[in-house]
Formats: sequence, C-alpha cells, structure tokens
Amino acid sequence: MALLSAGSEGSERATLQQAASPGANDVVRGALSGLIPLGLLLVVVIITLLLAALARQLLSASGFFTQQQAAVIILAAGLIVTIVVFAIACVRTLRRVAKWQQAGLVARSRAALYALGLTALVVLLPVLLALVLPQHPAP
Repeated sequence: MALLSAGSEGSERATLQQAASPGANDVVRGALSGLIPLGLLLVVVIITLLLAALARQLLSASGFFTQQQAAVIILAAGLIVTIVVFAIACVRTLRRVAKWQQAGLVARSRAALYALGLTALVVLLPVLLALVLPQHPAP
C-alpha cells in the first residue's frame, strides 16, 4: 500500500514539474527569439569584416589607395546590409511578440521584449562610450 502511494506521489511530482516546465520553456523561447536580431547583426558584421580582409589580401599588389577604396566600399555596403537585416529582424520579432501577447503568452512576450532591450543596449553601448569618453588623451 505504501508503495502505491509513493508511486502516486512520484507521478504527482512529475505532473507538477511538467506543469511548471512550460512556463520556464516559454521564457527561454521568448528570450532566444528576442536575441535573434543581435545574432543576425553579429553574423553580418563578421561576414563584412572577413570580406574586407579578403579584398585587402586580393588587392595587396595594387597599392594602398586601391585597398583603401575597396575596404571603404565593402564596409559601407556591409553597414547598409547590417542596418536592413537588423531592422527586418526587429520588426519580425516585434510582430511575433504582438501575436504572443494576443494569444496570452505573457511570459514569453515579456522575455522577448527584455531580450530586445538588451540587444538595443548592446548596439548602442559603443556609440554611448564614444560620445562620453574623450577622443584625445590629456597632455
């Protein structure tokens, strides 16, 4: 008899863990969805830098000014592509969050919005540091 009650307690615990697990799973899924724009941003930046390095190596015999012009063109194109990809990813993530809110998945949508806020902070932090820190060392 005690064995049967111990078995039913174990199944009750498993049921409670399964009931608690979707909430935690929703938060993780929301946070990861909110970090997608940051991941895409990093991928595009890395590809742009690799292309700039490759162009520099391919044009090494052409001279400095040719290398510089190629690097500027590649980095400018990479900046434009990065802005477009980041904007599209943010808009899609915000649309997904709106759908989650309408469906009543509050924890998932809140986690995604916090992750998007973290993404914005990571993107803006270098700009803020450049504005706050002095550009020229003190004499």
